[in-house]
Amino acid sequence: MATSNPLTKQFLLAAKYQEIHALKQLQNSCASLTKLGDFVHQLQKERAMSNIFLASNRERFKTQLQEQIPLSDSAQTAFYDSLKQTFINDNADTGHTRLFNLITYSLQALDALPVLRKQIAQQNISAVHATQSFTQLIASLLNIILEAADGASDPKITRLLVAFFNFMQGKEYAGQERACGAQAFAASKFTTEQKQQLAHFVQEQNHSFDFFNEYADAHLLKCFGTLTTHQVNNQVEQLRSLLQKLDDENAQPLSQLSEVWYEVTTTRIDIMHKIEQNIADQLIDTAAMQIACAQRSLNTNKQVLNNMVEQHIAPTFGQLAVKQPEPEVSQNIAADKLNSNKSMYDLIIEQSQHIKQINQALLDAKKVISEQKVIHQAKYILIEQLKLTEEQAHKQLQKQAMDTHKTLFNVAQTIVQMSD
Repeated sequence: MATSNPLTKQFLLAAKYQEIHALKQLQNSCASLTKLGDFVHQLQKERAMSNIFLASNRERFKTQLQEQIPLSDSAQTAFYDSLKQTFINDNADTGHTRLFNLITYSLQALDALPVLRKQIAQQNISAVHATQSFTQLIASLLNIILEAADGASDPKITRLLVAFFNFMQGKEYAGQERACGAQAFAASKFTTEQKQQLAHFVQEQNHSFDFFNEYADAHLLKCFGTLTTHQVNNQVEQLRSLLQKLDDENAQPLSQLSEVWYEVTTTRIDIMHKIEQNIADQLIDTAAMQIACAQRSLNTNKQVLNNMVEQHIAPTFGQLAVKQPEPEVSQNIAADKLNSNKSMYDLIIEQSQHIKQINQALLDAKKVISEQKVIHQAKYILIEQLKLTEEQAHKQLQKQAMDTHKTLFNVAQTIVQMSD
Protein backbone atom coordinates (compact mmCIF):
# COMPACT_ATOMS: atom_id res chain seq x y z
CA MET A 1 0.00 0.00 0.00
CA ALA A 2 1.36 3.45 -0.89
CA THR A 3 2.37 5.78 1.93
CA SER A 4 0.14 8.77 2.67
CA ASN A 5 0.98 12.07 1.04
CA PRO A 6 1.26 14.89 3.66
CA LEU A 7 -1.01 16.97 1.40
CA THR A 8 -3.73 14.35 1.88
CA LYS A 9 -3.66 14.97 5.62
CA GLN A 10 -3.79 18.73 5.11
CA PHE A 11 -6.86 18.52 2.89
CA LEU A 12 -8.53 16.04 5.22
CA LEU A 13 -8.30 18.60 8.03
CA ALA A 14 -9.10 21.50 5.70
CA ALA A 15 -12.42 19.85 4.81
CA LYS A 16 -13.37 19.83 8.50
CA TYR A 17 -12.26 23.45 8.92
CA GLN A 18 -14.49 24.41 5.99
CA GLU A 19 -17.43 22.53 7.50
CA ILE A 20 -16.99 24.38 10.81
CA HIS A 21 -16.62 27.72 9.02
CA ALA A 22 -19.83 27.11 7.04
CA LEU A 23 -21.70 26.17 10.23
CA LYS A 24 -20.51 29.32 12.02
CA GLN A 25 -21.64 31.45 9.09
CA LEU A 26 -24.98 29.65 9.14
CA GLN A 27 -25.29 30.30 12.87
CA ASN A 28 -24.75 34.03 12.26
CA SER A 29 -27.33 33.97 9.46
CA CYS A 30 -29.86 32.37 11.83
CA ALA A 31 -29.31 35.23 14.29
CA SER A 32 -30.14 37.70 11.50
CA LEU A 33 -33.31 35.76 10.69
CA THR A 34 -34.43 36.26 14.30
CA LYS A 35 -34.21 40.02 13.80
CA LEU A 36 -36.02 39.64 10.48
CA GLY A 37 -38.87 37.84 12.25
CA ASP A 38 -39.15 40.61 14.85
CA PHE A 39 -39.31 43.24 12.11
CA VAL A 40 -41.98 41.33 10.18
CA HIS A 41 -44.01 41.01 13.40
CA GLN A 42 -44.05 44.79 13.85
CA LEU A 43 -44.88 45.43 10.18
CA GLN A 44 -47.81 43.01 10.44
CA LYS A 45 -49.20 45.02 13.36
CA GLU A 46 -48.69 48.29 11.51
CA ARG A 47 -50.54 46.89 8.49
CA ALA A 48 -53.61 45.95 10.54
CA MET A 49 -53.65 49.26 12.42
CA SER A 50 -53.33 51.17 9.14
CA ASN A 51 -56.32 49.25 7.77
CA ILE A 52 -58.53 50.16 10.71
CA PHE A 53 -57.34 53.77 10.55
CA LEU A 54 -58.11 54.07 6.82
CA ALA A 55 -61.35 52.07 6.77
CA SER A 56 -62.80 54.04 9.72
CA ASN A 57 -61.97 57.40 8.10
CA ARG A 58 -59.29 58.12 10.71
CA GLU A 59 -61.74 57.67 13.57
CA ARG A 60 -60.01 54.64 15.07
CA PHE A 61 -56.44 53.56 15.87
CA LYS A 62 -54.84 56.93 15.14
CA THR A 63 -52.94 56.96 18.45
CA GLN A 64 -52.10 53.26 18.30
CA LEU A 65 -50.71 53.66 14.78
CA GLN A 66 -48.57 56.63 15.81
CA GLU A 67 -47.17 54.55 18.68
CA GLN A 68 -46.59 51.51 16.46
CA ILE A 69 -44.46 53.21 13.80
CA PRO A 70 -41.47 53.82 16.14
CA LEU A 71 -41.64 50.14 17.18
CA SER A 72 -41.47 49.12 13.52
CA ASP A 73 -38.59 51.53 12.95
CA SER A 74 -36.68 50.16 15.94
CA ALA A 75 -37.10 46.57 14.71
CA GLN A 76 -36.04 47.65 11.21
CA THR A 77 -32.85 49.24 12.57
CA ALA A 78 -32.02 46.10 14.57
CA PHE A 79 -32.55 43.99 11.45
CA TYR A 80 -30.33 46.25 9.34
CA ASP A 81 -27.58 46.22 12.00
CA SER A 82 -27.73 42.43 12.09
CA LEU A 83 -27.42 42.23 8.29
CA LYS A 84 -24.34 44.45 8.33
CA GLN A 85 -22.76 42.50 11.17
CA THR A 86 -23.39 39.14 9.51
CA PHE A 87 -22.77 39.82 5.83
CA ILE A 88 -20.94 43.15 5.38
CA ASN A 89 -17.62 42.57 7.13
CA ASP A 90 -14.10 41.31 6.44
CA ASN A 91 -14.93 37.83 7.75
CA ALA A 92 -18.14 37.42 5.74
CA ASP A 93 -18.43 34.28 3.66
CA THR A 94 -18.71 34.32 -0.13
CA GLY A 95 -21.12 32.50 -2.42
CA HIS A 96 -24.31 34.26 -1.34
CA THR A 97 -25.13 35.90 -4.69
CA ARG A 98 -28.84 34.96 -4.78
CA LEU A 99 -29.31 35.72 -1.10
CA PHE A 100 -27.62 39.11 -1.46
CA ASN A 101 -29.77 39.92 -4.50
CA LEU A 102 -32.92 39.11 -2.53
CA ILE A 103 -31.77 41.22 0.41
CA THR A 104 -31.01 44.09 -1.99
CA TYR A 105 -34.48 43.82 -3.53
CA SER A 106 -36.10 43.77 -0.10
CA LEU A 107 -34.12 46.76 1.16
CA GLN A 108 -34.97 48.71 -1.98
CA ALA A 109 -38.67 47.95 -1.47
CA LEU A 110 -38.44 49.08 2.16
CA ASP A 111 -37.11 52.47 1.02
CA ALA A 112 -40.71 53.22 -0.03
CA LEU A 113 -42.06 52.64 3.50
CA PRO A 114 -41.92 56.34 4.56
CA VAL A 115 -43.90 57.31 1.44
CA LEU A 116 -46.51 54.64 2.20
CA ARG A 117 -46.85 55.91 5.77
CA LYS A 118 -47.31 59.47 4.54
CA GLN A 119 -50.06 58.35 2.14
CA ILE A 120 -51.80 56.52 5.00
CA ALA A 121 -51.56 59.51 7.35
CA GLN A 122 -53.06 61.79 4.69
CA GLN A 123 -55.58 59.15 3.55
CA ASN A 124 -54.27 59.32 0.00
CA ILE A 125 -54.41 55.54 -0.33
CA SER A 126 -57.16 52.98 0.15
CA ALA A 127 -57.03 50.29 2.83
CA VAL A 128 -56.86 47.65 0.09
CA HIS A 129 -53.84 49.20 -1.63
CA ALA A 130 -52.11 49.90 1.69
CA THR A 131 -52.55 46.24 2.60
CA GLN A 132 -51.10 45.13 -0.73
CA SER A 133 -48.06 47.38 -0.23
CA PHE A 134 -47.36 46.06 3.26
CA THR A 135 -47.93 42.47 2.11
CA GLN A 136 -45.42 42.81 -0.73
CA LEU A 137 -42.82 44.21 1.68
CA ILE A 138 -43.35 41.32 4.08
CA ALA A 139 -43.25 38.76 1.25
CA SER A 140 -39.86 40.08 0.14
CA LEU A 141 -38.56 39.63 3.69
CA LEU A 142 -39.92 36.08 4.01
CA ASN A 143 -38.24 35.13 0.73
CA ILE A 144 -34.91 35.86 2.42
CA ILE A 145 -35.61 32.98 4.84
CA LEU A 146 -36.43 30.66 1.95
CA GLU A 147 -33.17 31.54 0.19
CA ALA A 148 -31.20 31.14 3.42
CA ALA A 149 -32.67 27.66 3.78
CA ASP A 150 -31.68 26.81 0.20
CA GLY A 151 -28.10 27.89 0.89
CA ALA A 152 -27.76 25.98 4.16
CA SER A 153 -25.16 23.22 4.21
CA ASP A 154 -26.37 21.22 7.23
CA PRO A 155 -29.46 18.96 6.96
CA LYS A 156 -30.64 19.47 10.55
CA ILE A 157 -30.48 23.24 10.22
CA THR A 158 -32.05 23.07 6.76
CA ARG A 159 -35.05 21.15 8.12
CA LEU A 160 -35.42 23.71 10.90
CA LEU A 161 -35.25 26.54 8.36
CA VAL A 162 -37.99 24.86 6.30
CA ALA A 163 -40.09 24.61 9.48
CA PHE A 164 -39.25 28.24 10.33
CA PHE A 165 -40.24 29.56 6.90
CA ASN A 166 -43.52 27.65 6.78
CA PHE A 167 -44.44 28.70 10.30
CA MET A 168 -43.73 32.34 9.48
CA GLN A 169 -45.70 31.95 6.25
CA GLY A 170 -48.65 30.62 8.26
CA LYS A 171 -48.27 33.52 10.68
CA GLU A 172 -48.25 35.93 7.74
CA TYR A 173 -51.53 34.50 6.47
CA ALA A 174 -52.90 34.99 9.99
CA GLY A 175 -51.66 38.59 9.77
CA GLN A 176 -53.40 39.08 6.43
CA GLU A 177 -56.58 37.64 7.93
CA ARG A 178 -56.28 40.12 10.80
CA ALA A 179 -55.83 43.04 8.38
CA CYS A 180 -58.70 41.96 6.11
CA GLY A 181 -61.13 41.38 8.98
CA ALA A 182 -60.13 44.65 10.63
CA GLN A 183 -60.86 46.51 7.41
CA ALA A 184 -64.27 44.82 7.05
CA PHE A 185 -65.34 45.58 10.62
CA ALA A 186 -64.00 49.15 10.56
CA ALA A 187 -65.87 49.98 7.34
CA SER A 188 -68.95 47.89 8.27
CA LYS A 189 -68.76 46.43 4.76
CA PHE A 190 -68.82 42.68 4.22
CA THR A 191 -68.54 41.77 0.54
CA THR A 192 -68.43 38.30 -0.98
CA GLU A 193 -64.86 39.01 -2.09
CA GLN A 194 -63.80 39.80 1.48
CA LYS A 195 -65.39 36.59 2.74
CA GLN A 196 -63.55 34.60 0.08
CA GLN A 197 -60.31 36.33 1.05
CA LEU A 198 -60.80 35.46 4.71
CA ALA A 199 -61.55 31.83 3.86
CA HIS A 200 -58.42 31.75 1.67
CA PHE A 201 -56.25 33.09 4.50
CA VAL A 202 -57.58 30.48 6.92
CA GLN A 203 -57.00 27.69 4.40
CA GLU A 204 -53.43 28.82 3.70
CA GLN A 205 -52.66 29.10 7.41
CA ASN A 206 -53.63 25.48 7.86
CA HIS A 207 -51.63 24.45 4.79
CA SER A 208 -48.49 26.24 6.02
CA PHE A 209 -48.81 24.82 9.53
CA ASP A 210 -49.19 21.32 8.05
CA PHE A 211 -45.81 21.82 6.37
CA PHE A 212 -44.39 23.09 9.64
CA ASN A 213 -45.64 20.01 11.50
CA GLU A 214 -43.94 17.79 8.94
CA TYR A 215 -40.51 19.32 9.55
CA ALA A 216 -40.73 20.29 13.23
CA ASP A 217 -39.25 18.10 15.95
CA ALA A 218 -41.01 16.98 19.15
CA HIS A 219 -40.02 20.12 21.08
CA LEU A 220 -41.38 22.50 18.44
CA LEU A 221 -44.56 20.45 18.06
CA LYS A 222 -45.08 20.84 21.80
CA CYS A 223 -44.59 24.61 21.42
CA PHE A 224 -47.13 24.60 18.58
CA GLY A 225 -49.57 22.89 20.93
CA THR A 226 -49.68 26.07 23.04
CA LEU A 227 -51.30 27.75 20.04
CA THR A 228 -53.74 25.04 18.99
CA THR A 229 -55.05 24.48 22.54
CA HIS A 230 -55.30 28.16 23.52
CA GLN A 231 -58.79 29.48 24.28
CA VAL A 232 -58.25 32.47 21.97
CA ASN A 233 -58.93 30.14 19.03
CA ASN A 234 -62.57 29.85 20.12
CA GLN A 235 -62.90 33.65 20.13
CA VAL A 236 -61.33 33.88 16.68
CA GLU A 237 -63.72 31.23 15.35
CA GLN A 238 -66.74 33.12 16.75
CA LEU A 239 -65.64 36.34 15.05
CA ARG A 240 -64.90 34.48 11.81
CA SER A 241 -68.42 33.05 11.85
CA LEU A 242 -69.86 36.50 12.48
CA LEU A 243 -67.98 37.95 9.51
CA GLN A 244 -69.23 35.20 7.21
CA LYS A 245 -72.86 35.82 8.23
CA LEU A 246 -72.83 39.56 7.56
CA ASP A 247 -73.31 41.18 4.16
CA ASP A 248 -73.82 44.62 2.63
CA GLU A 249 -77.60 44.33 2.42
CA ASN A 250 -78.17 44.02 6.15
CA ALA A 251 -74.91 45.60 7.31
CA GLN A 252 -74.92 47.15 10.75
CA PRO A 253 -72.55 49.78 12.14
CA LEU A 254 -70.03 47.39 13.69
CA SER A 255 -66.95 49.58 13.50
CA GLN A 256 -66.33 49.14 17.22
CA LEU A 257 -65.83 45.42 16.63
CA SER A 258 -62.72 46.22 14.59
CA GLU A 259 -60.89 46.83 17.85
CA VAL A 260 -62.21 43.59 19.36
CA TRP A 261 -61.19 41.70 16.23
CA TYR A 262 -57.74 43.30 16.31
CA GLU A 263 -57.16 42.46 19.99
CA VAL A 264 -58.33 38.84 19.68
CA THR A 265 -56.39 38.08 16.49
CA THR A 266 -53.32 39.89 17.86
CA THR A 267 -53.38 37.72 20.98
CA ARG A 268 -53.30 34.68 18.69
CA ILE A 269 -50.53 36.10 16.50
CA ASP A 270 -48.46 37.10 19.54
CA ILE A 271 -48.55 33.44 20.62
CA MET A 272 -47.31 32.56 17.13
CA HIS A 273 -44.49 35.08 17.52
CA LYS A 274 -43.33 33.38 20.72
CA ILE A 275 -43.29 30.03 18.91
CA GLU A 276 -41.40 31.68 16.05
CA GLN A 277 -38.81 32.90 18.58
CA ASN A 278 -38.53 29.35 19.96
CA ILE A 279 -37.79 28.08 16.45
CA ALA A 280 -35.18 30.81 15.98
CA ASP A 281 -33.54 29.95 19.32
CA GLN A 282 -33.47 26.28 18.36
CA LEU A 283 -31.85 27.18 15.04
CA ILE A 284 -29.01 28.96 16.83
CA ASP A 285 -28.66 26.18 19.44
CA THR A 286 -28.64 23.48 16.75
CA ALA A 287 -25.96 25.35 14.83
CA ALA A 288 -23.88 25.55 18.04
CA MET A 289 -24.30 21.80 18.63
CA GLN A 290 -23.34 20.98 15.03
CA ILE A 291 -20.27 23.21 15.34
CA ALA A 292 -19.26 21.43 18.57
CA CYS A 293 -19.78 18.04 16.91
CA ALA A 294 -17.66 19.02 13.90
CA GLN A 295 -14.99 20.41 16.23
CA ARG A 296 -14.84 17.12 18.16
CA SER A 297 -14.48 15.23 14.90
CA LEU A 298 -11.69 17.59 13.85
CA ASN A 299 -9.87 17.08 17.15
CA THR A 300 -10.18 13.29 16.80
CA ASN A 301 -8.76 13.42 13.28
CA LYS A 302 -5.88 15.60 14.47
CA GLN A 303 -5.08 13.16 17.27
CA VAL A 304 -5.09 10.17 14.92
CA LEU A 305 -2.85 11.99 12.44
CA ASN A 306 -0.47 13.12 15.20
CA ASN A 307 -0.17 9.55 16.43
CA MET A 308 0.75 8.47 12.92
CA VAL A 309 3.49 11.11 12.77
CA GLU A 310 4.90 10.13 16.17
CA GLN A 311 5.04 6.46 15.16
CA HIS A 312 6.98 7.23 11.99
CA ILE A 313 9.50 9.91 12.94
CA ALA A 314 12.56 9.18 10.83
CA PRO A 315 15.61 7.98 12.87
CA THR A 316 18.65 10.26 12.97
CA PHE A 317 21.97 9.33 11.33
CA GLY A 318 23.45 8.69 14.78
CA GLN A 319 20.68 6.30 15.70
CA LEU A 320 21.16 4.41 12.47
CA ALA A 321 24.93 4.18 13.12
CA VAL A 322 24.49 2.84 16.65
CA LYS A 323 22.19 0.00 15.80
CA GLN A 324 20.52 -1.36 12.73
CA PRO A 325 17.00 -2.68 13.29
CA GLU A 326 16.71 -6.41 13.49
CA PRO A 327 14.50 -8.24 10.95
CA GLU A 328 11.67 -8.64 13.47
CA VAL A 329 11.77 -4.91 14.28
CA SER A 330 11.76 -4.09 10.57
CA GLN A 331 8.66 -6.21 10.15
CA ASN A 332 6.97 -4.29 13.00
CA ILE A 333 7.83 -0.97 11.35
CA ALA A 334 6.37 -2.21 8.07
CA ALA A 335 3.23 -3.33 9.91
CA ASP A 336 2.95 0.08 11.60
CA LYS A 337 3.19 1.80 8.22
CA LEU A 338 0.47 -0.45 6.90
CA ASN A 339 -1.73 0.37 9.92
CA SER A 340 -0.96 4.05 9.43
CA ASN A 341 -2.18 3.95 5.85
CA LYS A 342 -5.21 1.97 6.97
CA SER A 343 -6.00 4.62 9.62
CA MET A 344 -5.70 7.37 7.03
CA TYR A 345 -7.91 5.39 4.67
CA ASP A 346 -10.48 4.90 7.45
CA LEU A 347 -10.55 8.64 8.17
CA ILE A 348 -11.05 9.46 4.51
CA ILE A 349 -13.84 6.87 4.16
CA GLU A 350 -15.50 8.10 7.35
CA GLN A 351 -15.46 11.70 6.13
CA SER A 352 -16.68 10.65 2.69
CA GLN A 353 -19.63 8.77 4.22
CA HIS A 354 -20.37 11.76 6.46
CA ILE A 355 -20.52 14.05 3.43
CA LYS A 356 -22.66 11.55 1.51
CA GLN A 357 -25.19 11.37 4.37
CA ILE A 358 -25.30 15.16 4.61
CA ASN A 359 -25.84 15.54 0.87
CA GLN A 360 -28.69 13.01 0.80
CA ALA A 361 -30.44 14.64 3.76
CA LEU A 362 -29.96 18.04 2.14
CA LEU A 363 -31.46 16.81 -1.13
CA ASP A 364 -34.58 15.60 0.68
CA ALA A 365 -35.09 18.91 2.50
CA LYS A 366 -34.14 21.17 -0.40
CA LYS A 367 -36.59 19.51 -2.77
CA VAL A 368 -39.37 21.12 -0.72
CA ILE A 369 -37.51 24.44 -0.63
CA SER A 370 -37.00 24.40 -4.40
CA GLU A 371 -40.69 23.75 -5.06
CA GLN A 372 -41.79 26.49 -2.66
CA LYS A 373 -39.38 28.96 -4.26
CA VAL A 374 -40.78 28.23 -7.73
CA ILE A 375 -44.39 28.61 -6.52
CA HIS A 376 -43.60 31.94 -4.85
CA GLN A 377 -41.75 33.10 -7.97
CA ALA A 378 -44.72 32.20 -10.17
CA LYS A 379 -47.08 34.09 -7.85
CA TYR A 380 -44.84 37.15 -8.04
CA ILE A 381 -44.82 36.98 -11.85
CA LEU A 382 -48.63 36.87 -11.94
CA ILE A 383 -48.88 39.70 -9.41
CA GLU A 384 -46.50 41.90 -11.42
CA GLN A 385 -47.73 41.10 -14.94
CA LEU A 386 -51.48 40.81 -14.31
CA LYS A 387 -51.68 43.22 -11.34
CA LEU A 388 -53.26 40.55 -9.14
CA THR A 389 -53.33 40.23 -5.37
CA GLU A 390 -51.47 37.35 -3.73
CA GLU A 391 -54.78 35.58 -3.16
CA GLN A 392 -55.85 36.00 -6.81
CA ALA A 393 -52.47 34.77 -8.06
CA HIS A 394 -52.69 31.72 -5.80
CA LYS A 395 -56.23 30.94 -6.98
CA GLN A 396 -55.17 31.24 -10.61
CA LEU A 397 -52.36 28.75 -10.01
CA GLN A 398 -54.76 26.37 -8.26
CA LYS A 399 -57.36 26.64 -11.04
CA GLN A 400 -54.79 26.01 -13.75
CA ALA A 401 -53.46 23.01 -11.81
CA MET A 402 -56.96 21.53 -11.52
CA ASP A 403 -57.82 22.24 -15.17
CA THR A 404 -54.63 20.62 -16.48
CA HIS A 405 -54.48 17.83 -13.87
CA LYS A 406 -51.01 18.95 -12.84
CA THR A 407 -49.45 19.75 -9.48
CA LEU A 408 -49.21 23.33 -8.28
CA PHE A 409 -45.43 23.10 -8.60
CA ASN A 410 -45.57 21.93 -12.25
CA VAL A 411 -47.89 24.79 -13.19
CA ALA A 412 -45.68 27.29 -11.37
CA GLN A 413 -42.59 25.84 -13.06
CA THR A 414 -44.17 26.36 -16.49
CA ILE A 415 -45.01 30.00 -15.70
CA VAL A 416 -41.47 30.69 -14.48
CA GLN A 417 -39.93 29.04 -17.58
CA MET A 418 -42.19 31.03 -19.92
CA SER A 419 -41.20 34.31 -18.25
CA ASP A 420 -37.45 33.64 -18.62
